[in-house]
Amino acid sequence: MLCKKPIIIGNLLSLAGALLFLTLFFIGPDQSALINSFGSKWVRAYFSPHQSQTEGLLEEVRKGQIDRAKKLVQTKWQSIAKKDRVYPLKRKLLLAIAKELHRQGQYDELYRWATQWQKLDRRDIDAIAFLYEALYRLPDQKIEGLEGLKREWWRFPYNSMLTRFYYAALMEQGLKDDAKVVYKLAIDKMRLMSDPEEGLIDLTQAFKGWKLTLYSTPILTSDSDYESYVNSREGLARTWELINDFLKGRSLTKYPTQHGLTPTQQAKYWVRQGALSKITFGKLLAGMRKPVKVVKTQRPRFILTNEHWLGLVIDLDSKFTALRVDLPPGLNIQIDAIRLRIGSIVQRIPLDKIEVKNMDRIGAVLSTAHSADPYLSFSVQDSLSSGGAKNNTNIVVELDAQLATLVGNIPPADWFMSNKD
Repeated sequence: MLCKKPIIIGNLLSLAGALLFLTLFFIGPDQSALINSFGSKWVRAYFSPHQSQTEGLLEEVRKGQIDRAKKLVQTKWQSIAKKDRVYPLKRKLLLAIAKELHRQGQYDELYRWATQWQKLDRRDIDAIAFLYEALYRLPDQKIEGLEGLKREWWRFPYNSMLTRFYYAALMEQGLKDDAKVVYKLAIDKMRLMSDPEEGLIDLTQAFKGWKLTLYSTPILTSDSDYESYVNSREGLARTWELINDFLKGRSLTKYPTQHGLTPTQQAKYWVRQGALSKITFGKLLAGMRKPVKVVKTQRPRFILTNEHWLGLVIDLDSKFTALRVDLPPGLNIQIDAIRLRIGSIVQRIPLDKIEVKNMDRIGAVLSTAHSADPYLSFSVQDSLSSGGAKNNTNIVVELDAQLATLVGNIPPADWFMSNKD
């Protein structure tokens, strides 16, 4: 049940504010500072209850729960018009509910909702976009919807919602030449814009925030990495044999006492720490080792490979064993494959061997998902990391990547693209 108390308080404050202003008016013009101070407080007091209520309902809508938000807009907030100070909050709910109805495929309801929204503000382009998108998705109104999207997009070609809906409709109808026009205009807009709209990404941001860091100690990412970490160190491998024999109930007489602890006490210590497999033993030890050592950090130079992959280039002048790639914040860059190239030597990096932070794994794709600080890291083969260093050459991280936008996934070739056709 919606909370009535904030609304009642807001109404009372509104009445009190009106009486206060009348009082201050008759006090005289010398009290302008006092009037301004009380005015600001009154606005905040009137606005705050609506804002807190909006934030709570927006969170519900983001979870797919729209009933309470719809009820508020259609009942308590029905009288809030465009000229009202809290109308921007009402519009946030209108937009959020429209997006969720669209996501759920409730196109009949979306059409009714967009119609009511447009009555509040006939110049609201987002309301117009949802109205014709809903019509396009209704089987018996598809032609009218497509014509409406076309007409309105030509009137407002830089509106993100119209661009998204019209482009998708054109692609679905197989009208690729028309879709190409929308795509090019959106790309040009994204390249030039200084104040990006929602969904229209400033393409210049695709080249900002990249950073490569080389490490002289390995980064462990997969189960096999942790097993190799144990196997490659004689003392650790021998300790794991002891733990494994203890876990399997075998005799420990062949193992020596160390640091005043019998073989059984040693094994019990590691088991209490959680070393129930070679992998967990490796993870425990990896967590205890010294921090990784940074060889260098550098902003890369950008190239486009012959296969139209994005290449990140930095100078290489010393041996390294691991690498970290920081990606641009706030974008949705999707990566299908990664290669590492030094001279003529190329190593393909399996995505399941890559450690990611603030990124999503979607099937066989890595996505930055609009995160604020996305990065990935991986270890490299000894032959690759040392081979290039001897020749004092470059290292190139090659990404089969695309930038996800409202007009589809944009390949790196279009990131570099000039304004020419």
